[in-house]
Amino acid sequence: MKRPSSSIYRSILMFLAGTAHLSCTATAHQPRPSPPPSPPENTGASSPVDDETCRTELWSKFPSFTDELCSALPRDIDPELQKETIGRGKFAEGNRLYDILAWQSFIAMAWPVTEDGRARPRLADDGAHGWDTWKSSYDIFKPDGSPPDAWNPAEQQAKRSAPDASVPIDTSRTLQDDRQADSFILWDQNGNKVYYEVLYSERLFEFLNDNKLYNVDGQIAYSKEHCATSGEDCTNPDAPWGNPVKKDQTPSIALKLAWKLLDESERHLEGRFILRKAYVRTGPRPSLRTFGLVGANVMIKTLSAKKQWVWAAFEHIDNVDVNPLETHDGKPLKPSFNNPDCPLCPVNEPPEKGVWPPLEGPWIGRTQVHRQQPIPEDTAALNSQVQAQLKKNRSALQFYELVGTQWPTDGGGEPSPSDKLPDAIANESGGRPYRSYLVNTVLETYMQKGNTVAAEVNGALRPETTRIFHTSSCMGCHSGAKIARGRPQDKITWGERGSGDFLWSFATKAAKAGAGQASGTTSAAAAGAQPKQPK
Repeated sequence: MKRPSSSIYRSILMFLAGTAHLSCTATAHQPRPSPPPSPPENTGASSPVDDETCRTELWSKFPSFTDELCSALPRDIDPELQKETIGRGKFAEGNRLYDILAWQSFIAMAWPVTEDGRARPRLADDGAHGWDTWKSSYDIFKPDGSPPDAWNPAEQQAKRSAPDASVPIDTSRTLQDDRQADSFILWDQNGNKVYYEVLYSERLFEFLNDNKLYNVDGQIAYSKEHCATSGEDCTNPDAPWGNPVKKDQTPSIALKLAWKLLDESERHLEGRFILRKAYVRTGPRPSLRTFGLVGANVMIKTLSAKKQWVWAAFEHIDNVDVNPLETHDGKPLKPSFNNPDCPLCPVNEPPEKGVWPPLEGPWIGRTQVHRQQPIPEDTAALNSQVQAQLKKNRSALQFYELVGTQWPTDGGGEPSPSDKLPDAIANESGGRPYRSYLVNTVLETYMQKGNTVAAEVNGALRPETTRIFHTSSCMGCHSGAKIARGRPQDKITWGERGSGDFLWSFATKAAKAGAGQASGTTSAAAAGAQPKQPK
């Protein structure tokens, strides 16, 4: 398929630029676009035989999404379109490139696969998802700090399946993490917790494994090898990035998924979710339950983004708002994390005593989630296009939406000084992100602060009393990630801010694993020494 002519292309870009939503801080509620009309029956799109054809066709309809869905994972945005948009300072048009990259990556990661990890012909086919062949944080950062097992998609997929209790219940079959990055729990409106897991692509796994970064000892050894004698002028870890013109250079990807328990009252909704069977410990013994995906944060390392990665947030469309006139299986829809009948319920706060409604009977946690920053209109328009394609292909992915992407307009650029507004916050990460904020309401629920004092966001601004709008920034938060440099007297010392290549796993996961068999440091001691993430 040919790319549009330059004149047509320029007209399209001018139209897109005129309709793009550029505000980073708007807080007014905006209704979701009307759902696409029901398409004719379809047996499901076939994935192209050639992945390279798939990747090329992805950009053939720009700024629209491709007409044909396929299973290939993109390596980066189209370099020619990058020059025409971002290269000329047209960041709104460039953002559409990254939104398309995010959607195709999400589709490819969720595409059903065979037992040996190959993509099945159609998106509607039964089978495990592509990400089920990836390594989880527990597979890489083991409790004893030992090396992870070799990459084996078939074995990993079998480990993540949860057929019955006769099969050993290991970490791959369980959901254990029930805390967000700020240590709080998210409760749905049925009083059930949300669970989280982190998965790593093959390229990122190989980087962590080859450099022995899966435990603290390995990180210290890496630092000694890559730092000057004085301990300064270090070459920090730099995960490999995807290259759009080199077939062997696939991107490093870290994927964080949020799973909501689907209880008996929600069985009729299972068709609206990507599902997973997993064990959770809700009593003396683990129980096998059904979970629905409610959110996903994606980190993609690409050549175009240099060292700052590309960030994307996806959510289920029923998380915080629904059409009250819409039904599913004959029953009205309800938001999973918001009660529209409780106008006095405080939003985005951990549920506890002393908040509305007053405590009556046994305490049940329920979080009133509000989207502080609406989905930008240009992203919402693309969502409608992609959802129509997914609906035509009978995929549960049609019930998910891209909240937004965040990416560097100045890839590799340094962070701004931390004592002056606005760049101390807007460019905290370096790279001058397009859109200062990106938040996933089910992964960073309580980080949606709204209007607040600048000095409370960045301590270096004290005694600055200016009030600003603030909510979560993926790039800003992860730019604080660090790597272990040493362990004098069994106390871990961490590198400077940014030494961890935006991967908090170096601290939060490796420090909880064994600190190394050679040193004999216990995992409890290591975990107590890990740096805290900014809240």
